[in-house]
Amino acid sequence: MPSTFSYLGEIIAVATTISWSIGIFPFTEAARRLGPDSVNHFRLILAVLFLSILSLIFLPVSFSGLFSSPLPEHWLWFGLSGVVGLALGDHFAFTSYAILGPRISSIFSTLAPAAALFTGYFVIGERINVVGVFGILITIAGVIWLTLSKSAKAQMEDHEHGTKEKGILYGMLSAVCQGVGIVLANKGFTYQINETDLPFFQATWLRMVTATVVIFLVSFCRGKLKTYAMPVLKNKNKGIPYTVAGTIFGPVIGVSLSMLAVSLLHNKPSVAQTIFSLVPIFALPLAYIFYKEKITVKSLIGAFIAIIGVVVLIWRIEIMNFF
Repeated sequence: MPSTFSYLGEIIAVATTISWSIGIFPFTEAARRLGPDSVNHFRLILAVLFLSILSLIFLPVSFSGLFSSPLPEHWLWFGLSGVVGLALGDHFAFTSYAILGPRISSIFSTLAPAAALFTGYFVIGERINVVGVFGILITIAGVIWLTLSKSAKAQMEDHEHGTKEKGILYGMLSAVCQGVGIVLANKGFTYQINETDLPFFQATWLRMVTATVVIFLVSFCRGKLKTYAMPVLKNKNKGIPYTVAGTIFGPVIGVSLSMLAVSLLHNKPSVAQTIFSLVPIFALPLAYIFYKEKITVKSLIGAFIAIIGVVVLIWRIEIMNFF
């Protein structure tokens, strides 16, 4: 039996999922109070600020070294990962949260492993055996069972942020961006400095900085910066505390842990992304706590099926060897 240390990457991925699951609830409230675009811009500024401070405290690098020590390839791949996964993907995600709510919109994260596996095949040559693919399919089936029941659909309230169809489309686009972003980050970790990986904390910082620069540049060119800034400056509907809480559990803790998981799971981004897609499972009890959403037997069955899928994926090699 392999040791627990052999599965450290998978354990970190589970911790990532828990952090993200907590973060989507304050982000949902923030998006409904301030607007998805305002939240996306403001939380990136907060994340860069928090990560810069933490990097200077915990990494043996100066402020200028944060910019100069990474290789050009690191800036390229982690930068692309930040733009696709954070700037673009989270724009879609926050809009979907505002429309559908955290539990329902999180269903679409189950599409991310397929996007990661498809992208990984072309970008890093990722391969996965048939048992692993079967595990991904089981996980997707379990989460679909969990969240797309008739009772779940009935809980999609109208919060005046867009149609349900828009929420579903944006949820799907968010998942695709998430899966592609993880593969691009994995590609960044293939480049080493003196045979050492770039510290995961600095990789997270690179993603955030690039995403922030790009999203603000685009908004400036569109003449939208003032529009997005005003709800934050006015603390519309007291949404700032929710944005801060979501930023801590999402971009700071969650994304940092995700980069650590990706760095440990070398050339296996679809495995990491499948575990990340368990967000709806952890969101189930949290939805009960925050929104008093009922936990049904059908929901528990769906959660059990999804967890079995992740177990099959993690132990795919041992299962294949057994047969």
